[in-house]
Amino acid sequence: MLADPITSIPGLLTVADPGTQLEVQADSQGAILTVSAADGRPGLRFEVDLDTAVGYWQPGIRADRALPADWLAPQITSLVRSAPIGVLYDAAGTSLLGWAAGEAVAELSVRAGASEEGKSFVVEVRSVRPLAGDLVIVLDGTRSTLTKTVERLAQWLSSHCEGDPLVPPPSARVPVYSTWYTFTQDIDDELVCSEAAHAAELGCGSVFIDDGWQLHGQGRGYQGCGDWVPDAAKFPDLRGTIATIHGHGLAAALWVAPLLLGEQSEAFSRLKQFAPFLLSSTNSYVLDPRHHEVRTFVAETCCRLVTSYDVDLLKIDFLDVAMVYGDAISSGGDLDDVGQAMAAMLGQLRQALADAGRPQVAFEFRQPYVSPALSRSGAILRASDCPADAHQNRVATVDSRLVAAGRVIHADPMMWGRAGAAVAVAQQLYAGWFAVPQISMRLSDLDESQAPALRGLLTLWRDQSDVTLSGVLTVAGAERGYDVVRAVRADIGRSVVARYSSVVVDLDEAPTPEVSLLNATPDGRIAVRTSRPILRGIVRDAAAARTGSLGPTGTGLVDLVVPPFGSATLNFRDLPHTSAERSR
Repeated sequence: MLADPITSIPGLLTVADPGTQLEVQADSQGAILTVSAADGRPGLRFEVDLDTAVGYWQPGIRADRALPADWLAPQITSLVRSAPIGVLYDAAGTSLLGWAAGEAVAELSVRAGASEEGKSFVVEVRSVRPLAGDLVIVLDGTRSTLTKTVERLAQWLSSHCEGDPLVPPPSARVPVYSTWYTFTQDIDDELVCSEAAHAAELGCGSVFIDDGWQLHGQGRGYQGCGDWVPDAAKFPDLRGTIATIHGHGLAAALWVAPLLLGEQSEAFSRLKQFAPFLLSSTNSYVLDPRHHEVRTFVAETCCRLVTSYDVDLLKIDFLDVAMVYGDAISSGGDLDDVGQAMAAMLGQLRQALADAGRPQVAFEFRQPYVSPALSRSGAILRASDCPADAHQNRVATVDSRLVAAGRVIHADPMMWGRAGAAVAVAQQLYAGWFAVPQISMRLSDLDESQAPALRGLLTLWRDQSDVTLSGVLTVAGAERGYDVVRAVRADIGRSVVARYSSVVVDLDEAPTPEVSLLNATPDGRIAVRTSRPILRGIVRDAAAARTGSLGPTGTGLVDLVVPPFGSATLNFRDLPHTSAERSR
């Protein structure tokens, strides 16, 4: 059926699939569309004029901000793949149309793109399997900023999920030391304990013991996954290793990929019947969570790791591989929908931890399983793997911030070249500045330029973290990977602005008495526009060491001398000391 145009969103038309009923509730903010079908598989198409659109935001992994074509293959969203949210926006960062479907768990087919024939932008949303209820879609026509629109849609979607988001533990909001990129699977007790001591001195809050602690964890292979017991040659006393980490005042996290099943594991013969798909990239099979036996195995395994070795966090990896069973006719198990099966599995695991007296244990998930529904089981969301790719880490962390729905965001572990001196460190740290940094370098081997740079930058990050992690986020140039990212805490009078390309920074947007500028470019100057005179400021180099001061300036277009990958803290009123000076 063809619905009447929704007047609050000019030019928008909706078309329900044959056999589908559509109810429209429109207001000045947009509309709520309720789609129902007798067979439980509702579908809807809606479109809006392209207007001046330059990009389309969606939360998929390594998302392309260019405008897609409407003839591209649809994407399947579920609890462990992306989320049914999208925003069409213009060059000013204004939302032309935002939408979200109130089904964050079950599999949905989503196609979005520009129509050549209609000169419009088209979105099609359909259920993959029969739904228990109606499909509800919200359309946002407020024409607010991209960040506000995405955050509002993510909160709306989160509000349609059962339960309340988990509260991240304090350790999740402090820099992390990760073993992965530096050591991959070549880790052992001595190495981890030694690096933990250095991490504690740097002010980290946790150590993530990544892949390689488990039996058969070597050669980047996953052929031994399934038993999840320590490699005795590497970790003769894993509980003791974690006790040493705790002794440094750090939380301890353990990596696990519970859906991977390798032929070398003792569990293989018992569980192979529930893992028909061979994932060649990992040389292991994928357990199908639609079987209750698999869900019970995962819950018992992860709970055992927590209680046996006294870990504080679990980095639960490769959950998205469950989607190899998506869109299958039948599982042979007790559930058919992958998203619903994963929700049941994670719920069973959280209950098992509660029954074991460890309900506070936090999980780290990573893109592409970013659904706001996962805030009920995992309090930490990490950017996708992008070793040394500062651009992608920036895009991924900002994307994740917008759909956080109560979770704390972690950057992908940061690594850098040894020949790059302090600049290489700053380039990586600035990429994840609006998330919690994870560091993955051999701390004991950092040279005389990079060791103080890392220390200084982490000190600066901690000084600004109340703003960068909790402030109101705005962005510019989303279609280019975010030219400028700004976090504002009006309540404490501070803001942090990172410039990632050579653009003019407008200091009049959400003005605060103190503004910290990050020059995340190789330029030696930052052009700012301000209607308020800068009274004074301090300038730092790429190692976050103070190199000079800024005197009073006029208004208008002001050229500030800031070292490449350096920073400056500006004051617009007479204060005894800046926060950065107080931290020195």
